[in-house]
Amino acid sequence: MCANCMSKVDIIAGTVGFGAFVLKGPVQDVLVAAGVLPEPHPLARDMRTVTFLRGLELDPVAILGGEVVDAADRALAFPRQKIYRRSLRDAIALLAGRSMRSQTVPAVQ
Repeated sequence: MCANCMSKVDIIAGTVGFGAFVLKGPVQDVLVAAGVLPEPHPLARDMRTVTFLRGLELDPVAILGGEVVDAADRALAFPRQKIYRRSLRDAIALLAGRSMRSQTVPAVQ
């Protein structure tokens, strides 16, 4: 496609999309370190793949291997835990070095 055929909106949308694609991993790492997002489970991709293959009525052992399927089945056997996330205000206070709302004491006059 030639440069004359592209509008400014196309260029901006392409730049934003490519930037989001490139920066997705580092941004997620920063948000996990800040406590805004929970840490990803080490078997998250394997658990999704195993359940997807079973939903298609395929044998996941033949595709992924027995060890991966056994580890994913052990992880799926436990009930899901509720994840408590910090609020955005708490994450900003943690990064900025200010005290969090739960750690402030109201002044009594």
